[in-house]
Amino acid sequence: MDPSVSRHAGARLDAAGWHPRVVVGDGAKGHAGNAPYDRVLATVGLREVPGAWIEQTRPGGLIVAPWGTHYTHADAVVRLVVRNGTASGRFARPVEFMKLRTQRLSLPPHGAYVPCGGGDGGADASVTGITESEFITPPYSALRFALGLRVPNCVQVVADRRDGARPVWFYGLTDRSWACVVFREGVAEARVRQAGERRLWDEVEAAYRWWVGHGRPDHTRFGLTVGPAGQRVWLDDPADCWAP
Repeated sequence: MDPSVSRHAGARLDAAGWHPRVVVGDGAKGHAGNAPYDRVLATVGLREVPGAWIEQTRPGGLIVAPWGTHYTHADAVVRLVVRNGTASGRFARPVEFMKLRTQRLSLPPHGAYVPCGGGDGGADASVTGITESEFITPPYSALRFALGLRVPNCVQVVADRRDGARPVWFYGLTDRSWACVVFREGVAEARVRQAGERRLWDEVEAAYRWWVGHGRPDHTRFGLTVGPAGQRVWLDDPADCWAP
């Protein structure tokens, strides 16, 4: 998309003995002039696989790209086989790339969700038995990725620990629903507050227990299918799918 970056890339490739055609343009639109392609390889994080890539890939060809949800930055490489206008395949491993410019998230500020001045806006209060060590996993763990697949239109933000407490916030993307769970060192139950049309923590906790109940599946058990009906994700069997 950036002419100067493309020129620099072309010069470096030439110096390395490679002479591909370097195209300046929006990669999400593909490059119809040389289609169909055997392979489409993306080094940019996606939230939706562009339809142009499927249209420009020959039957039996592959699309390999980082894909994930807005829940976190936790993406995974997906390997999609194109047949009859549909691309489908499994995830391979966790990864993180800069996101496609047109698919980057613009999250409203915290104050757009939670009232200023320390009030809770009539939020419901409860507790959860899920512990911090169970829920706060390393960046490339399967849990964060799986939660993003099961809790649509939601963003998780993990705050720093202060005075023995770590808040984890959840923000809805289709309305101003929010939730916050506060884990405290040495306390068995964490305090939960949530407000809005959705009960986001209830959704997240249900997704966590779904993940545990299915044997804590890693990335390789999940898959993605993209076609005229949109995007569908699945666990083990493409027939058992849902909208992310």
